[in-house]
Amino acid sequence: MIYLTIAIIISLLVTLVLPIAAGIWVNKHLNISWRVITLGALGYLISQVLLTFLYSGYTSLTGVDPQALAEGAAFTLQVIVSILIAALLGVILRWAGMRFIKMPLVNLEAAYGIGLGYGGIESILQVGFPLLMTFLTMLQHTNPQASGLDPLVVDQLETLWQVSPWVPIAGSLERIAALVMHITVTILILQAFTRKNPLWLGAAVGLEVLIIGLIFRLAELGIPYGWVVMIAAVLMAGNLYLLYRLKAFKVTLNKAESEKSN
Repeated sequence: MIYLTIAIIISLLVTLVLPIAAGIWVNKHLNISWRVITLGALGYLISQVLLTFLYSGYTSLTGVDPQALAEGAAFTLQVIVSILIAALLGVILRWAGMRFIKMPLVNLEAAYGIGLGYGGIESILQVGFPLLMTFLTMLQHTNPQASGLDPLVVDQLETLWQVSPWVPIAGSLERIAALVMHITVTILILQAFTRKNPLWLGAAVGLEVLIIGLIFRLAELGIPYGWVVMIAAVLMAGNLYLLYRLKAFKVTLNKAESEKSN
C-alpha cells in the first residue's frame, strides 16, 4: 500500500504539476506568453469537442448502438478511426491557429508553447484529474471491508489497492513521452510554414497516429509494465532525436538569460 501510494503521488506530480511547471519555465526562459500556451490548450479542447460530435453524428446516422462499438473487433476499429481523426483534427487546428490567428505564432518558441499547451491539458484532463479523484476515494477507504459500502464498490476499491506500483509509474513515463510527442508534432507543423511544404502536415499526423496506435496496441496485448516503461523511453528518445534533427533546440533565451550565459 505504501509503495502504491508513493507511485500514485509521483504520477500526480507528473500529470498535474509537470505541465504547469513546464509552462512557467518556458514563460520565464523563452518569453512564451501564457496566451500562446492557452491557445494550444484550447486547440486540444476544441478537437475533443469535434471528435465527440463526429462520433455522436456517426452513431446517429448509422443507427449503430454505441454499446456494440465497445465490444470486440468493432471496438478496435473504433479506436483506430478515433486515433486517426483525433490526430487529423489536432494537426489541422494547430495549423489553422498558426496560420490565421493574428499573433506571431510561426516561430520555434511559439510552437513549443502551443505543443506544451496541447499536450499539457491532455495530461491534466485525461489522466491527472481522474487519477486524483480516484486516489482521494482510495484514501478515504483504506480498509474497504470496514467501510460499510456496497459490496460491488468494496470489490472495486480492493482491486485498486492491489494494483502494482509499476502501473502509475509506467503511466507517468507514458505521459512525459506524450508531452514530448505533442511538442514534436507541433514543430513538424511549423515546418510546413518555414519550408513551405504541406507534406510536413502529413508527417505530423503520421507521427501521432504511429505512436498513439502503438501504445494502444501494447495496452491491448497486456505486455509487462517493464516493457511499457522501456518502449515509452525509446519513443521519447526518438522524438527528442527528431527535434534535434529539426534544430528545435536552438531556441532563443530571454535577454537576461542570454546575458548571464555570456
